[in-house]
Amino acid sequence: MKTKATDALLSDHRMINHLMKDWSPDNPRFEKLTQTLHRTIVSHAWFEDQIFLPAVQAEPLIFRRFSEEVVQEHQDIDSLLRMLRKTSADQMKERACYALQLRVLLETHFAKEEDALFPLAEKLLTEEGLILLGDEIHNRREEVRQFLNI
Repeated sequence: MKTKATDALLSDHRMINHLMKDWSPDNPRFEKLTQTLHRTIVSHAWFEDQIFLPAVQAEPLIFRRFSEEVVQEHQDIDSLLRMLRKTSADQMKERACYALQLRVLLETHFAKEEDALFPLAEKLLTEEGLILLGDEIHNRREEVRQFLNI
């Protein structure tokens, strides 16, 4: 495939942002969009946590704390999505609050990855290493989505 891991993960960010354009509690397709968003985000986070971050952590210049923060944010995003999916349509205020929290958390999380983590990884890892990670992400995408079963 020859796609760098950072490019594959950035592509996920773009897909998630695209899904969020119509994602609003007053959209009649809100539940379905939330389910799709949840599945996409969880699989993206899995690739970062299980493939990308371990490769980057092997490099001494990245602090473990930064990686732990990213993983914690993944868990917070998943928890918010789960709470949101349990909130019924008649709880519009709660849905709106959870949706706003999720939107803000995703924006700051993506900015941290795009402005700091990904550029740092591109400096620390070789082009070949990034492509090998990108190939693994590409080749395991369907397997991971089925495994996560969200």
